[in-house]
Amino acid sequence: MEQRSPAAARPLDPPRPQDPERPPDWILTNATVWAGGPNSPGDASGLEGGALALRDGKILAVGPEDEVRNLKGRDTALFPMEGRFVMPGFVDAHVHLLVGGLQLFRVDLRGVSTREEFMQRVGDRTRTTPPGEWILGGGWNQEDWGGEFPTREWLDRVTPEHPVFLERMDLHMGVANSLALEMAGIDHDTPDPENGRIDRDPETGRPTGLLREKAVLAMGRVVPDLTDAARQSAVRAAALTALSEGITQVHDMGAVQRASESWHSLDILRTLEADGRLPVRVSSALPVAHWERVAEFVEEEGWGRGRLDWGRVKGFVDGSFGSSTAWFHEPYLHEPDSRGAEICDLEQLEADLAHALAAGLQPAVHAIGDRANDWLLEACRRLRGRYPDAVARLRVEHAQHLSPEAVQEMGAQGMITSLQPLHMLDDAPWVRTKLGEDRERRSFAFGSLERAGALLALGSDWPVAAMDPVGTLWSAVTRLLPASRKPDEPWLPDERLSLDSALRAHTWGGARAGGLDARTGSLEAGKVADLVALSHNPFQVPPEELYERIQVDMTFVDGVLAYRREDAGASAAPALP
Repeated sequence: MEQRSPAAARPLDPPRPQDPERPPDWILTNATVWAGGPNSPGDASGLEGGALALRDGKILAVGPEDEVRNLKGRDTALFPMEGRFVMPGFVDAHVHLLVGGLQLFRVDLRGVSTREEFMQRVGDRTRTTPPGEWILGGGWNQEDWGGEFPTREWLDRVTPEHPVFLERMDLHMGVANSLALEMAGIDHDTPDPENGRIDRDPETGRPTGLLREKAVLAMGRVVPDLTDAARQSAVRAAALTALSEGITQVHDMGAVQRASESWHSLDILRTLEADGRLPVRVSSALPVAHWERVAEFVEEEGWGRGRLDWGRVKGFVDGSFGSSTAWFHEPYLHEPDSRGAEICDLEQLEADLAHALAAGLQPAVHAIGDRANDWLLEACRRLRGRYPDAVARLRVEHAQHLSPEAVQEMGAQGMITSLQPLHMLDDAPWVRTKLGEDRERRSFAFGSLERAGALLALGSDWPVAAMDPVGTLWSAVTRLLPASRKPDEPWLPDERLSLDSALRAHTWGGARAGGLDARTGSLEAGKVADLVALSHNPFQVPPEELYERIQVDMTFVDGVLAYRREDAGASAAPALP
């Protein structure tokens, strides 16, 4: 199999030279244009009085309006942007598209702040669910009501006739009721699975209903399989949600626990793309343990078609901070007997990474704790000796808690770091309590990574956090925490990003991380016309007001208006077919 250069775009319809003699189809006029890309000046706040010429779904020209208007032909239509801030479409570098889409239709426990509210929301779902059918969902965070984990007893009181499984917001643990545990064959004598844990009552040894990491797989074996129709509805709903947030490209990291669902998700995406019904650009990842199958798939099918590409493989080193399964050098302060742990066979993971790199695939590896990230860097050093150029493709996902040496090494290597600023809202308030001041200072080190030279790509990890680019920018630039936690004091202010850096990391950085920067990620002639129009120029808004002032007015994919906010005006535009 031909091995690709890490800097090269995936070979999917590369930009073609533009014919200067044929006029554009559309000219977007009266815009403040922020072109983005790796070379934009650090103080650039957008070109006022700018315009873009579009033809055949690609950008023909970008510049001052009086110059771009010179390209107008007899049939060229003008679309006035009425002063809006036009920029490259957001790239969300880490989502779980199928899981997030399904969650839109399931019990939503995000933001629940009391045990009673938790039980009420679950109990309400029994009114519309026939007895015996599963109740699924999640998004809960025990810290929102004081730290007590939910148990089977909470659920049994309100769901005596329904099996229930509800995942924590991080997708690394969940809680089941007694009926679901019985169906899964989990009882007092069930041993913990490898790389997983069944929480038990310390006095009786009886399972509490909480399942961590690989123990979650027991639920997957008894929850009924989804139909293709359900998967398709979920994926399309997820994609349309992305459009409404100004996102034109997502990197789909597949299912967290059930590897087969990642392949199902790709099948659904291929069907939607073939039918012309895939609303956004999607770059799909499959399990790294399946590297050989992925390599064979690429050999037979190429790297993708149209708005869909593949060739990335996803692996995990550890779990999550919120579930106390992230892997650290030193113990958690609230659980002195635990440092977390790896959740896989590390020797096998390294072997899989080596095979994937040799096959020209791009590995993306989840690492949260400082020990997990240090192990990944150790593995990269060994792999670099065998594949010196290919290792540059490898991405670290999250890089949430780092040693000082890890920051410098990631920077020296220009490592692709896929970061999720909105995770700070859920995790930062508890970092000092669980890890202490020293490790707190090395958490979510965005500014340090950028200064060291790492390549930053921003995303959400949706549905773990909201798929919300404007919120992501606000979080990265201000590092303000929820109102209950010193709302006016930035958390670790030296780790803030400038707005320009955050915008580039959420556009070109994401495209670069996926090998798609030759076609997307900035507004340049020859690239596809994936762009978003914001209600205000974010450079002219106080950073702390970004979230409340900036709205996504329009989203274009391949030069087509795919989303318009209802009250954003009704100017004529190239419409979604």
